[in-house]
Amino acid sequence: MKISSWAKSLSLISQLGITMITPILICTFIGIFIDEKVKTAPIFTIIFIILGVGAAFRNLFYYTSKQAKKEDKHE
Repeated sequence: MKISSWAKSLSLISQLGITMITPILICTFIGIFIDEKVKTAPIFTIIFIILGVGAAFRNLFYYTSKQAKKEDKHE
């Protein structure tokens, strides 16, 4: 069964979106949790959001480079 190009593109965009949003949300919740436990201003939330964004871009870079290598093999 052959998958059409628009379905592949949609699946790639969905995977990239999930790959980007997951670490940001997890780190945000961790930062909020620590801030509530330690009773600090949003310092840990900000720190963990920055860490989440960094992790999201790292995952994006890893996934896209993996996909590029996969595409080069097929050509």
